Amino acid sequence: MASSSICLFLILGLFLSASLVNSLPNLDSKLLKVLNSSSPVIRIDVWRNKGDFPLTNEAALGNLVSPTPSHLESVIRSEVNGDWERGKLVLQLANEARTLELKEAIYTALWKELQQTKQIYDPVKILEFYDQLSVHTDVPPQLLEQIYRAFVLRSAQLLEAPFHTASREATFPLVNSLLHRITFSAVDYLRDILEALYDAVLALEPPITVVERLGNLTANLTQLVQANLQLLARKELQQGDPQVQLALQSNLRNLMEQPGFDQQVEALVRAQIYAQLPKDEQLLYTARKVCIRNVTDNSYIYECPQTYLICSNVADPKKAAYFIQRGHSEDNRTQFAFYSAYWRNRYILMEPTSLTGSNVTHSITKNVYSRSNINWWRVVYGDGGISLFDAVTERSILCGGDPSHWDGEEHHVYTRQASEFAAHRGECTWSLEDCSDAA
Repeated sequence: MASSSICLFLILGLFLSASLVNSLPNLDSKLLKVLNSSSPVIRIDVWRNKGDFPLTNEAALGNLVSPTPSHLESVIRSEVNGDWERGKLVLQLANEARTLELKEAIYTALWKELQQTKQIYDPVKILEFYDQLSVHTDVPPQLLEQIYRAFVLRSAQLLEAPFHTASREATFPLVNSLLHRITFSAVDYLRDILEALYDAVLALEPPITVVERLGNLTANLTQLVQANLQLLARKELQQGDPQVQLALQSNLRNLMEQPGFDQQVEALVRAQIYAQLPKDEQLLYTARKVCIRNVTDNSYIYECPQTYLICSNVADPKKAAYFIQRGHSEDNRTQFAFYSAYWRNRYILMEPTSLTGSNVTHSITKNVYSRSNINWWRVVYGDGGISLFDAVTERSILCGGDPSHWDGEEHHVYTRQASEFAAHRGECTWSLEDCSDAA
């Protein structure tokens, strides 16, 4: 870090107004005497930094402190006396300085004093000082940049803790406090903090671990969305590892299941998230209407020709197109309902039934109807498509395509016990198609 100490002999053009002096009764008279000294000259060492402030350099913050404090720095240190709240009062004195050099000296001395009082370890304190300096138009841009970078580095270091902890039960009050504080900032501080954070943790942890432990952060929904999308954009995650991809998708689904997701997350950001999901899953969130196709015989779900049962039929986008309705169960999981405008707003409905009676063949139950009552389905995503479980019990799964269960032109769909899914995966796997344009 290149720095130089410029010794300036300044003729003090500083005259404190009586109102300011009276408003600071607790300040020691020593500082006021120095600033109001009748002596025409005060010797001040103004520290200036000529180099960059690297976020990854742990020693950088320590190097900000000049080894030889100036007379003004010594006086300010005496006045602050370990209580940074008094430093805020000293900052007000800079407004009364008539020379730019003296103002810069006060700003620089206070920045050094903040570090001496160990406030440098609390990023919220650094941010407060940065915000206070930002309202002054005469603060050197280089100094503001150094303080901002120090804030980003300390914030990133604080946020590292959840990524080095395997337990989801661990709590991080300081992390929570920081994230809560920047929620109310007009500036997007989080973006720079996350980049510095990922630089650090991805150098120490494998990508799969970083993705999984991102769930340890107790940030708000908007912050978690931003954290996931920024992590997704990192080159370390572009290596095509399927396990990393699955973990990322799991994180995104957890966000999407939050009740406030549609209201709190902007449409363009939601679109970025949906783009990371498998095709069938994307359509559940992006298509106005979908057609549901069985992967065994490529037939489509819609009302049977002669009854109100649901059949698997030949392709007919007008009849097969279903609007999608999303909701949340009592345990806050997403569930879906499918209703058809063509069939007079009737839903695909599974009527509860015991495995007895004339409509049951072995474990097959023909109990899927076209009804006006809403019916919720739990969607499970797998290789080659989706599966539809009844959302109430999750003990039944929607299947079709087996000719032995057809009745002439009525190619009925049916339900099986969920435990049979592995043995009948083809029958019980469906693919979605975008039928938004179907009339």
